[in-house]
Amino acid sequence: MPPIQESFEVGPTGRTIRGTAYRPDGWRRGPAVLMLHGFTGNRLETGYMFVTLGRALARRGMAAVTFDCRHCGESDGSFEQMLATGLVEDTITMTRWMQTRVYADRSRLAVLGFSLGGLMAACSAPRVDPWRTMVLLAPTTVENLCRYAARAESSDPVTVGPHELHPRLFDDLRTLDPLGDIVTNPRPTLVVQGAEDKAVPPDVSRQYVDRLEAGRIEVKLEMVPEADHGFSRRAARQQLVRLVGDWLAARL
Repeated sequence: MPPIQESFEVGPTGRTIRGTAYRPDGWRRGPAVLMLHGFTGNRLETGYMFVTLGRALARRGMAAVTFDCRHCGESDGSFEQMLATGLVEDTITMTRWMQTRVYADRSRLAVLGFSLGGLMAACSAPRVDPWRTMVLLAPTTVENLCRYAARAESSDPVTVGPHELHPRLFDDLRTLDPLGDIVTNPRPTLVVQGAEDKAVPPDVSRQYVDRLEAGRIEVKLEMVPEADHGFSRRAARQQLVRLVGDWLAARL
């Protein structure tokens, strides 16, 4: 049977988070994965990456919950109001919400974060107990994101594509410590990285692997050859879906 796909809204008017859940047909409780999108992204992600992943996981018996963080995509707010600490709060809110779903086994939950979403997963880890495992796709760091701060004159707003950034975004980011947080309340972690990624080069995501290895925490790094940041080549996307699905199926 094809996966079931359903939209949802969480939270009051003005602070509503909107998302999509992909789940196997039927109402049997099973594993569930919370998926966190990247910087300037949304719950579909580049090249519909999260749609492809969500449907693939549902076909393998796992539910996938994707959502637009507040001030992103279709959720309430506007992008210039977005702060990283708010995204951490959204991650915690949506983990709690996912735990209440009739299709989610509370003892078999995971988180998957792409780019900024990977940073958010790491920063949320100390405050979230239910996740059994983590998957980080090209996870960025505070330093890598803060390179955007050098793009503007001191009096001008910083923009990325059509998006104007919150004037305190980089100061807010610098209050976070993802590389420290990821080894607090740790769980087995898969890191998938594109070898040709220019937005988050391999040496950036490797910092998470090094920190986990130093803490003697189970971690596996999978390098995808010829893959860019969004794993946009067909072969790279297929490999990504297989790696993620195999890791989660073995641990949930």
